[in-house]
Amino acid sequence: MNDEKKPSQANPGAGQGLAAVAQELEQAKKMLKEAESKLAEMTELAKRTAADLQNFKRRSDEERAGLRVFANLQLLQGIFPIIDNFQRAFQHIPENLAQDEWVKGLFAIEKQFVATLASLGLNEIPCEPGAKFDPTLHEAVTQGPGEKDTVLECFERGYLFNGQVVRPAKVKVGTGEEKTKG
Repeated sequence: MNDEKKPSQANPGAGQGLAAVAQELEQAKKMLKEAESKLAEMTELAKRTAADLQNFKRRSDEERAGLRVFANLQLLQGIFPIIDNFQRAFQHIPENLAQDEWVKGLFAIEKQFVATLASLGLNEIPCEPGAKFDPTLHEAVTQGPGEKDTVLECFERGYLFNGQVVRPAKVKVGTGEEKTKG
């Protein structure tokens, strides 16, 4: 007699057990693929979210800087008339007071005020007579006989704030016509 039996014959439930294990293995593989797919999806979502956050931070920083510049410009617009009035007052000081210590003190205050503004980024636009007219820096309010495109007179000083024009200088510009004698 042959006592050797085939596994399926030795244990009739073994075939079913192998089938169940194979089915569980297939189900585990399917779950692993789903988990890998979900992981890839979540990884992509995390990358997009990180990029969105970075873009949001950049935009927020830009907006904050823009608000700071706007606030500074509002302040400067309020200060320009004060600077103009200082300059007008100094142009009309009576000669008998020009050497007065009190007037010299006012000059020093105005100089310190302008120096402080310059240290914060405010600089005057040159507009002396004879300078070349630059439409990006100057506003021609009138024209007259004189060398073409040359500043003849400065009516109101202009200013740059951190290299950007915040108020153009108001000037009289030459037309290129000869001055008539008369």
